[in-house]
Amino acid sequence: MKNMTMKSTMKNTMKNSKINKFQQYFFLMVMGLVFVPLFVQAQTATTDQTADPAPVMRAAIEDVLAQLKAHETLYQTDPEQLRAIVAQSALPNLYINRMAQLALAKHWRSASVQQREIYVREFQRYLIRTYTTTLYLYRNTSPEMLGGKNKGDNKSTLKIRVKNDRGEPVILFLRLEIHNGIWKIVDINVEGVSLVITARGIFDEEINQIGIDAFLKSMTAQNDKAALNKNE
Repeated sequence: MKNMTMKSTMKNTMKNSKINKFQQYFFLMVMGLVFVPLFVQAQTATTDQTADPAPVMRAAIEDVLAQLKAHETLYQTDPEQLRAIVAQSALPNLYINRMAQLALAKHWRSASVQQREIYVREFQRYLIRTYTTTLYLYRNTSPEMLGGKNKGDNKSTLKIRVKNDRGEPVILFLRLEIHNGIWKIVDINVEGVSLVITARGIFDEEINQIGIDAFLKSMTAQNDKAALNKNE
């Protein structure tokens, strides 16, 4: 039932344009990202930034929830400022290039250097925009850490239980990798749905239909349009 409700909500937030299929991916992503924007700041307070990430995540969750409550009025009064706060705190915790590459899959290998640069830039813009407009719904969430599982020395998966705006429990798995000595997020699994795999299917369909150049132009146009609309 929770998966059906999630899918229904995602469909209601999508517009007719095919490019807005991206919102399926990022709607799920923000459910995970709402708990990690201060991850790097918390990591720098530890002596070993490659140690077990679970305690660091716990501290990060407490910090970000406090920030969300402190800045919640910006959602209505100054969304651009809220986006800036989101970008400043969230981006250091995400391995953007890695996530973008995994989502584009085979098309990454065939893309030119210029196409890759445009794609990563627009991928990041869409992430921050959608995150900002959605995180407001989860500002009162109380997360529960359910443990983690390390995979070698540079990979880990953390399990978290949260509640959505209806009070229903949602299970998140955060997939982490060490990059430049710091744990960063490379994928989020929400109730069994892998965000990277979901995005991969959406992007692949679009590129196969219209080509990578048209795909990038559409993505850029959607981001530009949203930047001019406070309600996006």
